[in-house]
Amino acid sequence: MAYSEELIKEVRECYPDSPEMHRLAESGHRFLGSYLADSAQDAIALDTVLIASSLEELKEKAMRMKRKVVLYKKWCEEDNPEIKY
Repeated sequence: MAYSEELIKEVRECYPDSPEMHRLAESGHRFLGSYLADSAQDAIALDTVLIASSLEELKEKAMRMKRKVVLYKKWCEEDNPEIKY
């Protein structure tokens, strides 16, 4: 399966230091979903909140996390278009 250029671009932007994820996205490999699912968190760890130096720092972290969750949902929609998420 070939993934859209938009999805591939998002993978590169969300995971700039992961050439393996880039390769999987570019080759349309289904295993990309496992990586995306494993790395898409939907909660900030308590220790992260406690050591944060500002609310802005927490907001930035939350936005990066949200972007990864949205990316995983995009992958789901592209990989399984017959299922409504």
